[in-house]
Amino acid sequence: MAFPSGQETTTTLASFIPAVWGEKINDFYKYNLNLASFFTDRSAELKAGGSVLYTPNLTEMSANAVSVGTAVTLNNTTETKVTLTVDQWYEVSFGIPDSVAAQFKQSYAVQERYAKDAGYTIAVKLEVALATLFSGFSNVVGASTTNLADSEIRAAIALLESAGVPTYNGETAFFMHPNVFWKQVQNIDKFSLAINSPVNDPTAKRPDAMLYGIPVFVSQNIQYVASTTGRNNALANKDALHWAASSLGGGGSMSGSMVGANGIRVQSHYIPEYLTTVTTADILYGVVENRDNAGVLIRTAN
Repeated sequence: MAFPSGQETTTTLASFIPAVWGEKINDFYKYNLNLASFFTDRSAELKAGGSVLYTPNLTEMSANAVSVGTAVTLNNTTETKVTLTVDQWYEVSFGIPDSVAAQFKQSYAVQERYAKDAGYTIAVKLEVALATLFSGFSNVVGASTTNLADSEIRAAIALLESAGVPTYNGETAFFMHPNVFWKQVQNIDKFSLAINSPVNDPTAKRPDAMLYGIPVFVSQNIQYVASTTGRNNALANKDALHWAASSLGGGGSMSGSMVGANGIRVQSHYIPEYLTTVTTADILYGVVENRDNAGVLIRTAN
C-alpha cells in the first residue's frame, strides 16, 4: 500500500524548527608574531621615563708601526650614536552598550574575545614596523624578479661573517615570507630532499626550518619591495634592529587594565553617561636600525 500523501514537511513545521547559534566562534586566523621577540627590546631602559634612547657607536681603532725613539700615534676617532625615538602611538578600540551586552549570548564572551583580537592587531603594528626596516640594510642579495637561490643564501651568510657578525647560537636568523620559504627554498633539492638532508622528508613531515644551521622564521608580515612586487626578506642578527615600548601604565581612572607582551596595554572603561563599556588596546613604541652591517636584505620574487 502506498504511503499516504500529505505528510508534514520542514515547510509546514517551520515554526517548530529552531535556528541555533552554536557554541563555536570562527575567529580570524592570526599570523605568527616572531620579530619583536627576536630583535633587541630596549623597553626596560625607558621605565623611568624618556622618549629618546641613545646608543653610542664605537669605531675600531687602527694599529700603527712603532719606531724606536719616536712617539706613539694617537687614535682620535669621531664617534657617532644611534637614536631610538619612541613616538608611534596606535590604538584599537570598541564599545559595547549595556543593552547589547545584556542580550548577546553570554557563552560567546564577546568582550574578552574582542579584547584579545584588539591586542593582536596592535602587536602586528610593531611586527610590520620592524619588518619594514629590512629594506634599509645596505647589504643586499637577490632580486625582486627572481626566486631565491642557494648561492644567494650562502652569499648572505658570507656577508655577515665577513663583517664579524655572529651567525651561531641563535643570535642570527632568516626572516622569510611563506611564499619564499615554501615555494622557493623548499623547491631547492639541497634543502628538501631526504637524500641530501636526512632531517627533512618532504613527503612525511614538515621540513626543519634551518638553513646551514641558522633558524628560519616564516612571517606573513614580510613586506613587499614595491606595491605587489617582490619581498624584502632578511638575514639579520638580533642586534641589527632595536625597539622599545614606553610603559603606558594603568590609565589612571580606568576600571581595569593590563599590560602584556611587548608593552601592549589593554584596558576597559565604563562610561556611565553613555551606558557603554569602551575597551582599548594600545602601544607607544619606536623602532630603529641599530647596526647596518648586522643585517642582509634578501630580495626575492613574491
